[in-house]
Amino acid sequence: MTGREVRFALLCEGSSDQALAAHLRKLLSHCGAREVVGTAIPFGRVRPPENRPGNLLARRIDTVLIADSALDLVFIHRDANAVGHAARAGEIEEIMRGGRQGSDWLPVIPVRTTEAWLLLDEAAIRRVAGNPRGNQALRLPKPSQVENVADPKETLRKALAEASGKQGRRLNTIRKSFNQHRRILLEQLPVGGALEQVPAWRFLERQVSAFVHG
Repeated sequence: MTGREVRFALLCEGSSDQALAAHLRKLLSHCGAREVVGTAIPFGRVRPPENRPGNLLARRIDTVLIADSALDLVFIHRDANAVGHAARAGEIEEIMRGGRQGSDWLPVIPVRTTEAWLLLDEAAIRRVAGNPRGNQALRLPKPSQVENVADPKETLRKALAEASGKQGRRLNTIRKSFNQHRRILLEQLPVGGALEQVPAWRFLERQVSAFVHG
């Protein structure tokens, strides 16, 4: 696949996860694909026919594959949540073994949620919060411990609020902008760096590299 254009679709849990496609484009390029074109499709926007067999996730995946047979790769994003990475990967594999043909596929399974990956870049959090030179203690987890954070989304909310240095109404404005800030952090999520210490991300990187060089 090296040197060729890679066309991919990211099937993601929600509309706020669409920005993850930008990170996957960078990851594919980092692993050796020279031209990458990709788009994100939230599961909720896929309307499969009612008479198609399988559970809802399987029918949504089928619908996307049938609609665009030229895709080289489909990323399937599911947060691990309390289920765990291995169990979630098993769920996706069982669905894809059920006769889905055409595109290659890879799971994207942050532990516990995608926000965990966004907790690793303190400078980016301060910048997005509008206070890049702030020195407030953000109490962010170490990369090797980030998958143990019970509620990464709430931890990120608190970190952005603290990093802003704002109070009162201005702080409320920061809090109301969480989805926008999350999207920017996802779009700017770097490849490698602290992420290299996170098992779920290393698993994804190895799979992407194997796909590119396979």
